[in-house]
Amino acid sequence: MGIDLGTANTLIYTPKKGIVLNEPSMITYSQNSVKEVGLAAKEIAGKHNDEYETIRPLRDGVIAEFTAAEDMIQEFIKKSEIPRLLLNHIVCGVPTGITQVEQRAVIDTIERAGARQVSLVAEPMAAAIGVGLDVLKPKASMVVDIGGGTTDIAVIAYGGIVVDNTIKVAGDELTMSIVHYLKNTHNLLIGEQTAEQLKINFGSALSQRVNRKLNIKGRDLILGQPKIVEMPVNEIYYAMDYVINSIVTAVKITIERTPPDLVSDLIDFGVVLTGGGALIKGLDQRISKGINLPVHVADNPLLSVVNGTKRIIESYDQIKTVLLRR
Repeated sequence: MGIDLGTANTLIYTPKKGIVLNEPSMITYSQNSVKEVGLAAKEIAGKHNDEYETIRPLRDGVIAEFTAAEDMIQEFIKKSEIPRLLLNHIVCGVPTGITQVEQRAVIDTIERAGARQVSLVAEPMAAAIGVGLDVLKPKASMVVDIGGGTTDIAVIAYGGIVVDNTIKVAGDELTMSIVHYLKNTHNLLIGEQTAEQLKINFGSALSQRVNRKLNIKGRDLILGQPKIVEMPVNEIYYAMDYVINSIVTAVKITIERTPPDLVSDLIDFGVVLTGGGALIKGLDQRISKGINLPVHVADNPLLSVVNGTKRIIESYDQIKTVLLRR
């Protein structure tokens, strides 16, 4: 069984059924009992009901709320109707910058949720395998995995990660950049879910030469009353620009640290973008311009990591060397 335990979303793969779960990494409690998980918990979170407490157990790619994470994983396993036999061995993706203590926390949490053995794989490695790259060959490949809490960048060759870089700037930061922009520029307070939809539907890493206007609903910060702001769609680009710059800079730094012989491989094969952030319009072009290398968005980038765990499970004996050593 494979798990992509992400800050924003959790995905679960089983050998016979494929991907059986793809839901927000959220859990809602009511009077210390689990009320909802996943999408249902996210819907409750948007209503600000005092009766319920909704928690995101992961922060910046690692477990921040241990009990909530354990409860959430247990509920996801139950919801997915996963037979106990499949809990014998779970392969789970984690950020490259994770410490030994944080690795142990992930393993312990998943084991307490019912697993007998847990193996960890760096998310860029899993993503590379998931998009079909042959990570065991000497030719280098580069993956930029933009998740919810972290952007994980790795140059991979000989079955290992040669150079890596993890920054705590990713999809969540892009969402919050829109919240802050509207607050500071238009005195408009909007919720994270509204900002997320603006990011998904209108977010761009490139300035857009269109005259389209958006009507954004929220609350006036000064008067406290409902308010609608009309603004050009290009302002979403301006809101997100400094976050995009941080990601491009991190990719540049990683390439600067890469041995020259491996950089020559990247000139031939380019860079692969995965994760939810890869879907931001024009991000591949923006990064390509910044690093002077071809950049490609993976097919189904949201599924790259969980598909990687799938392929590791399917070819375990041949590829188990890519797993993190405890």
